[in-house]
Amino acid sequence: MPASAKWLTHSTALRVNPERSRSFQTRIIEGLICCGYGILLGLVLATVPTQADVQPLRAHFIDVGYADAILLEFPPPAGRGLSADATTMLVDAGDARHSSRLMSYLKVNQIRRIDTVVITHPHQNHFGGLRKVAGRIPIGRVFHNGDPDAEKGYSALLAYLERRHVPVEIVRRGQTLQQLPASVTVEVLNPPDLNDSPNNNALALRIKHGRVSLLLLADIGPDRQDALLQAFPDIRQADCVLIPHHGGPLGGAFIEAFQGKLLIVSTGPNRWGLPREDQLKKLSDTIYRTDKDGTIVVESDGVALKVVSWTQNDH
Repeated sequence: MPASAKWLTHSTALRVNPERSRSFQTRIIEGLICCGYGILLGLVLATVPTQADVQPLRAHFIDVGYADAILLEFPPPAGRGLSADATTMLVDAGDARHSSRLMSYLKVNQIRRIDTVVITHPHQNHFGGLRKVAGRIPIGRVFHNGDPDAEKGYSALLAYLERRHVPVEIVRRGQTLQQLPASVTVEVLNPPDLNDSPNNNALALRIKHGRVSLLLLADIGPDRQDALLQAFPDIRQADCVLIPHHGGPLGGAFIEAFQGKLLIVSTGPNRWGLPREDQLKKLSDTIYRTDKDGTIVVESDGVALKVVSWTQNDH
């Protein structure tokens, strides 16, 4: 066989059918596309937290007698360890007489730092326990309404916080607290100014976590309750409400707006006949009360909200 013929035969043997070549290339491309989708899906699934990874928001309505002290534990940002975002908040601190009870509760729950404190108004049964807390647990910052009509001991408390280099800031309606986890919003709903009584000037907060919201209304009275409903009609959608002023008095619009909600009263023995039993019955047959149920813990995953525990009151 001539050399040219031998080369031709070898060359022909290596030639590939064009249609078969295109089919082979198509399969390669399709395989790479499928592989890419698989990798992308894997990455997406890896970033979606499992149910076990989801950390809830917890609100502890601590039994401190005729007073308020609410500890909030916010879920830390997903996928991050320690964060600059505040994950613990204390709204009021009860009175000085019950400060040891408050400290014991914080210790049992391993609260070693309080990132944010909110003093709703300068009455002793709302700020009195903070001196002991601030002396034993680091506090990141304090918000208050700046009302000069304060009860005895308030100016001394502010001076003490200043000596400990704790930042103190005045807030008003329309402000939102910053440096919180992305899933949490804390809005200041009251006061618009300080032209009313100390109770009606109190800071009222709406706390949102996902689709769930809680209302902490401090000691605002019936007129301010009704005004708040007019200014913020959507607060009617709140899932959990701390009934103001330790159980009353309540405005008619308030009773109508929050019937059947998860309702909590923070109260204890007092000379004012609170809570108003007649008004509570109009709200709901089931109302959690710290004077009867002890400390109440509410938990939310951002979708639903439930009472997870309470400590039977034995005082």
